[in-house]
Parts: sequence; structure tokens; C-alpha cells
Amino acid sequence: MRFVILFLLMGSLSFAYSQTREIDSLQKVSNQLTGTERIDALNKLAWALVFYDLDKSKTVAAQARELSDKLNYEKGRAEALIDEGFCELKVGNTSVSIKKFKESAELSRKIRQDTLQGFALIYLGLNYQNLDRLDSSLYFLDRSYQILKDSTQPYYLSLLYMILADHYEIVSQPVLQLQYLDRSWAIRDQLKDKRYLAYTSERLSSYFIQRGDYDKALSYLNHTQKALGKDTVDNEEINIIYKQRAIIYLKQGYYPMALRYLSAVTKFYEGNSFTKELTGLLTQAGDLFFELDNFEVSLKNYFRAFDIAGKNGYEFERTNLMVKIGRVYLWLDQPKLSNEFGQRALKSARQNNHPQLEAAAYNLLGLVADGQSKFTEALNYFDKALQLRTRIDDKLGVAATVFNMAIIYEEQGELNKALDYQLKSLAIEEPLNNRLGVAYSYQGLGQLYVKLKDYEKAQEYLDKAEQLSRKIRSGRVLSDVYKTKRDILLAQSKFEQAARYSIIYENSRDSIFNENLGTRIATLQNLFELDQKDNVIKLLNQEKEIQKEKLEIQESQIRMQLIVIITGSVSLIGISLLAFFIYRYYAKIKLLNREISERNEEIQAQSEELLESNRSLSKLNKDVIERNEEIQAQSEELTEANEALSKLNEDVNEQKEEIQAQAEALAERHSEILSINENLEERIEERTSELKQAYKELDTFFYRSSHDFRRPLTTFMGLAEVAKVTIKDAAALELFEKVNETAHNLDKMLMKLQSISDVGLQELIYKDVFIDELFVRELDIFRESLAQKNIHTEIDVEKNLSFCSYPALIKIIVENLIENAISFSGVGDSFIRLKAYQRNGEVVMEIEDNGQGIEQEYLPRVFDMYFRGSDRSKGNGLGLYIVKKTADKLKARIHLESIVDKGTRISIFFPIQVVKTITT
Repeated sequence: MRFVILFLLMGSLSFAYSQTREIDSLQKVSNQLTGTERIDALNKLAWALVFYDLDKSKTVAAQARELSDKLNYEKGRAEALIDEGFCELKVGNTSVSIKKFKESAELSRKIRQDTLQGFALIYLGLNYQNLDRLDSSLYFLDRSYQILKDSTQPYYLSLLYMILADHYEIVSQPVLQLQYLDRSWAIRDQLKDKRYLAYTSERLSSYFIQRGDYDKALSYLNHTQKALGKDTVDNEEINIIYKQRAIIYLKQGYYPMALRYLSAVTKFYEGNSFTKELTGLLTQAGDLFFELDNFEVSLKNYFRAFDIAGKNGYEFERTNLMVKIGRVYLWLDQPKLSNEFGQRALKSARQNNHPQLEAAAYNLLGLVADGQSKFTEALNYFDKALQLRTRIDDKLGVAATVFNMAIIYEEQGELNKALDYQLKSLAIEEPLNNRLGVAYSYQGLGQLYVKLKDYEKAQEYLDKAEQLSRKIRSGRVLSDVYKTKRDILLAQSKFEQAARYSIIYENSRDSIFNENLGTRIATLQNLFELDQKDNVIKLLNQEKEIQKEKLEIQESQIRMQLIVIITGSVSLIGISLLAFFIYRYYAKIKLLNREISERNEEIQAQSEELLESNRSLSKLNKDVIERNEEIQAQSEELTEANEALSKLNEDVNEQKEEIQAQAEALAERHSEILSINENLEERIEERTSELKQAYKELDTFFYRSSHDFRRPLTTFMGLAEVAKVTIKDAAALELFEKVNETAHNLDKMLMKLQSISDVGLQELIYKDVFIDELFVRELDIFRESLAQKNIHTEIDVEKNLSFCSYPALIKIIVENLIENAISFSGVGDSFIRLKAYQRNGEVVMEIEDNGQGIEQEYLPRVFDMYFRGSDRSKGNGLGLYIVKKTADKLKARIHLESIVDKGTRISIFFPIQVVKTITT
């Protein structure tokens, strides 16, 4: 990974020289062509350079525009204006960019170049979007759509869809945002030039990152990086991919990795003046350092981004940064400053109609008020945030606000209300897979149930929180879980286990401290390494300048020597000639001597200049030495920081010794408790024996009582049958029929109660169960009822299917399920299907009907005693309860599916090998 980051840094230094084969080809072609063809080639080259070298792109675009003006080539001028406008847009010169695009759009309209006009209108919409003038932005985007919707240029349409998706993100309409992103992706994935795919994948990955779906976000990034291919140089597209990966690493807690990617990508955008992207990157860096508890560096990045956003009119980003700065001040225990930035953010969000940021500002102000124990004021802020987030369907925001409200109610002692809000927050976060939020909710619920003294529920949620926090590597949540588990054990007087969790809790706190400290040191070291690399690069540049000066000095010396040689030669020739013509040219010789003297003076002056250059070179060498001494001083400072870290480790060891002493004290307390409870086990065994005897006597009484009750009932039923023969009065016969019906119903209820008693018996016969025979026998028992209601029956049993179990208990299950199916059968074409087969080490028994069915809201309660799921039900509410109790006895699972007016299917999954001895 260090190699990758170093490669990115070195790539950014050589950025101006890295060009693709396409650019090389366009440069060669543009140099060979003339006239309008040369202008077209220059415009293509300018657009290609946008992704690699903005300065060079601007130069080429200006050259194309000037040449178009000379040749009166209006189409070429319109394209050149778009190239220039885009370059100004990238560096944040919004007003100049708008002017260029408006001029291009108007010129394209006059010459009827619809595609160019639509393209220019897209970027006008983007400029106004950056300025937060959303109405103007949407006006230009709509105009562009009317022009481009039937265009043969798919790239332009995909760009329009992408900008519209950005618009709907700002106005908090995620459904429309995703629809337009999908349209843009579908087009760009089919284009030959895969560079454009990076910009849509950036937005799609951001969409899914916000919703916690990191796998989906990564799938788009992986697809795009693969499409870009191995020849990708250090351009904007690959840095977009690296930036999104850094954000995902940040969200997943891989802070050093996130920092490395962010640092490298930030270098790229700083080197190319991409102000919009640089603002976002600095914001992400601030988020990273906030997560590392390095609040000073976090504020530094936030304020730098805030300054860039303010200078370029990025109101949305500026308001968002106000909220983030306020959040840092809240953690630094500066409520006044936090409240100030929260109020400024709230005002800006209202003025610019940003409901999402307005809600975030309200949420921040609520946290500030909560920290000052102003609970009523805090709840008022949270309620406003909740209304806004509900309206814009910001589910994660709603969950966070509801969680904050639960904390307030818990602080006020309204525990049941706090529990209700905690459960609401959890119900929102779980489907969204917001794992960190879910972990905090689990831990909060566990802590709340401790206060409610429901230790079983508390333990259940704390176990979930522990499992999830380990999975997502959240040390803070895990530490809170250990502390709460310790509190449960102390409340239950389990001091030995409480001592163990106390030690685990303290160790986890130490681990978090050391991890944060280590991460911060690694962060500082990484920043130091980056600074060192910058220093090395500066020194290399200085050395390069020195070498250049040395070469110039050497060239000057060589020139001087040549001059002296030439001058000497000329002098000798002159002297010879003068000797030959001494009398005729005496005057001329004197003149030449004078010129030679002047030339010598010039050579002397040049020598003095050379000496001065040597002195400058010496001064530069001295500066280099001083710089090396500064680097040595920085190394010494780093050594001192390491010594401070060693001292901190000594303090941590002292804290561990104190914890060990506390553990020994708790162990002594545990020894005292053991001495108190020496006879506790004997008393428990005695009490258990008494309970077993009482249960046996109660079961015997229940069994005999049910039989005794049946005697008078059978008498009533017999008298009713006699009355049908002996009495002719119609009214009396009707009364006897009612008596007979009531007696039969009571008899059924007693039989079910007796079934419950049979399920509780310890001594049952364990043998083979032949399911086919069992189904036939039970349907034969209900033969009359089936015929009366005209119910068709089907049996489908896997061949030779049997298993060892307790036939009496299996019979109870089948009997009750068939009776239920008959009782709740439909009015026509009714059927009952009995099916059995073996799957995955289990025998599965299914009973299906097309009867009345059960409402979905009642399904969780149908196995409760005496529960009836319908006003039409005439039963006693014991059938499914007996089925569930019997199945549990046999270690079987039950699965129930039901749809109102469609029918019900119940599946029982029996283990093939049932334990022979069943205890109550």
C-alpha cells in the first residue's frame, strides 16, 4: 500500500507530462491540419486535456477560439467557448464560466447547432446549482432536456441525467435521484470512452454509502476501475475512484488506509485547482480526523474547506460545514461556539431551502441544549428535526433524531417512553443495515432494560451489541457493553463474574485509548512522511536549479575562453600584417591596440560577474545545509514525542495494577459469599423434590377431574338423544339440541385439557411412527364432520416413511390440526392436504387447507393459550396451543403460513432421532 501511495504522489508531480495515446494523436493531427479542420482538432484536444491538464486545455481552447474568429467559423467558436467555460467551472470561476456557456448557447442557437446548445445549457444549470440557485438551475436543465431528449449524442443525455440526479439529491428526493443515476449509468456503461463512467459511479457509490450499503458502492467502483483498464494514468477519473474508496474505508473504521488515500487524492486536486472537489475532500479529511478524536486537525480541514466554499459561493457545502464545525465544538465542550455555528447553519439552510441541512442544524442545537440540561428546549429542537427528516424521507436521520430523544427521556427518568423511542429507532436502522447505529441501539436498549430491572432482556440486547460491535470493530460500543454487563452482574450480586467484566471493561478502555493514540501517531507520522517527501522534492528542485546555474557558468567560461583564443589569433594576424605594413598602417595599429584594451576590460568585468555567481552558489549551498539542520531538529522532536508515549504506557501499567488490587478485593468478597451459601445447593434440591411431588399430585388431580366431569356430560348427551325420540314438542327439541351442542363443546374442551395433561406425562411409549397409517386413522375419526362440510382430503406421504418417536404425542398434533382445518374450512371446494417427507435429517409433516385463514397481525399470537384469531371462531383457543406444547416436547419446529380467505399451511419439522426419555 505504501508503494501505491508513493506512486500516486510521484504521479501527481509528473502530471503535466502524463498524456494518453489519444492526446498524442490529437496533437499530431492538429499540427498537420489547417483551416476549420485544424479548429475542430484543437477543440477535441482541449476537451481531452480537461481530464489531464487544465492549464494546457485552456491554452488550446483559446487558440481554437482565436483561429475561429479569424476564419469566421462560428461552430468552432461555440465549441471553444464550451471548453473554456468548463475549465473556468473546474477552478471555481463561476461568473466567467456562466458568461462563456451563455455565449456558446446563444451562438449555437443562431447557427442551429442543437446538440451544442443543449450541452452548454447543461453546464449553465450546473453552475447555478453550485451557486444554490436551484430554480434557475432547473430552468436551464429542463430547456436542455427538451433539446437533447431526441439527440443522437448519448453522452450529453447521460450528463444531463447525472446533473438532474444531483439536483434531486440537494432537494432531498432520493427516489428520483436514484432513477436518474441509473439512467446515466446505463448509457455510460455502453459508451466506448470509459472515462465518463467514473463520474456516474462516484455519485452512485455516494448514494449507497449514505445508506450503509458499502458492498453495493464498491461494486460500482470495481466495475469502473476495471473498465478504465491498466493504461490509466494519474488523472481525475482514477482519483475519483480512490477518493470514494477512502470514504468507504473511513466509514468502515480503517482510518490509516482512508488517510493515505485522502492525502494522495488531495495532493492531486490541490495541484490542479479543482476547487469544488477540493472542498469535498477537505470535508472528508475533517470527518476522518473527527473520528480519530483529533479535533484540532479536524477543525483545520473544516475551516480550510469553509474558506474555499465561501470564496466560490458553494452555499450548500458552506452550510454543511457550519454544522460539522459546530459538532466539533460540541465535543470540545464549547457549547457557546457550537450553538453559534448551529444558529448560522439554521439561518443559511432556511434561506437557501435546504431541508436536509436545516434538520441537521436543529439536531445539533438539540444536542447543545441537552448538554446544558435544557431538556424541554432540546426536545423542541429534536421534534423540528424529526418533522423535517420525516417529510424528506431521510430514514437514517429520523433514526438518529429518535435515538437522541430517547436519551433525553432516559435522562429525565421516563424509562418506558425512552424504551418506546429506542425501539422505534432500532426498527428504522435494522432494515437500512446501518450497523454502527444498530450497535449503539442494542447497547442503549441493554442499558435501559438494566434500569427497568429486566435483566434477561438487557442481556439479550447486550449480547447482540457485543456480537455486532466485534464484527464492525467498534471499540467504543464494545467497552460500553462490558460496563453495562458488569452493572447487571453487580445488581444480581454475582461479584466474581462482575469483577471479571470490570477487568475486561478497563482493558477495553485502555485498548481504545492505545488504539486512538496509535492511530493518531500513525496519522502524524504519515503527515510527517508526506511533509518530508515535499521537502525532498523542494530540495531536488533547488539542486536542479543549482546544477542549471553551474551549467550556465561553465558555458559562460567556455564562451570566454573562445573569445580569448579568437582575440589572440586576430591579434597575431594583426601584428604580422602591421609589421608588413608598419609604415603605411601605423595609425591603424594604434587604433587596434586601443580596441584590444577595451576588450580586455570587458573580459575582466565578466570575470568579476563570474566570481559574484560563485558567491551566490555558495550562499545556496549554505541554505541547503541549514535546511538539513531543520530536518534534524524535526527528527529530535519526533524522538521526544516517542519518549512521551513511553511515559503514557507507564501510566497505563500503573492503572492495571490498581485494577488488579480491586479484583483481589472482589475475590475476598466472593469467598465470603461462598461461605454464606454453603448449604444453598441442599436447600435447592429439597425444594425441587417438593415441587416435583406437588406437580405429580396436581397432574393426577387434573386427570381424574377431567374424567369425573365427562360423566355428567355424557349423561346430558344421552338424554338429548333420548329426547329426540320421546318428545314431539318442536320448542323442547330445539332446547335439547342446544343442550346437546353445549355438552359436545364442553366435552371437546375437556378432551383438549386432557391432551395437555397427556403431554405432561413422563411415561410415554417410544416406538416407530407410521405416518401414512396415522393420517388415515385420524381422517377416519373425523369422517362425519368431513362429509357434513363436503371437505375433500388428500394424503401424500413419502414411500416407507417412518421414524422413532412417541405416537401418542404425534397423534395429538395431527388430531388438533385436522380439527382446526375442519372448524375453519371455506364455503365451497374445501380441501385438506396431509403431506409428509424427509429433508435434511428431519421428518416434515405439512397440513394445508383453503379455509378462512388468519390475519397477519394475529400470526405471532396464535399459539397462545385461549387465543382466538377471529370473531367467527367458535373454538376454545386451545388447539394450536396444544400443538405448540406437544411439538416443543418432541424438540420439533413449527412453521405457519396463512392468508385471509386463502387458507393456512402448518409445517412440523421432527428430528429423526428423538430423545427417548422426555422430562417435564
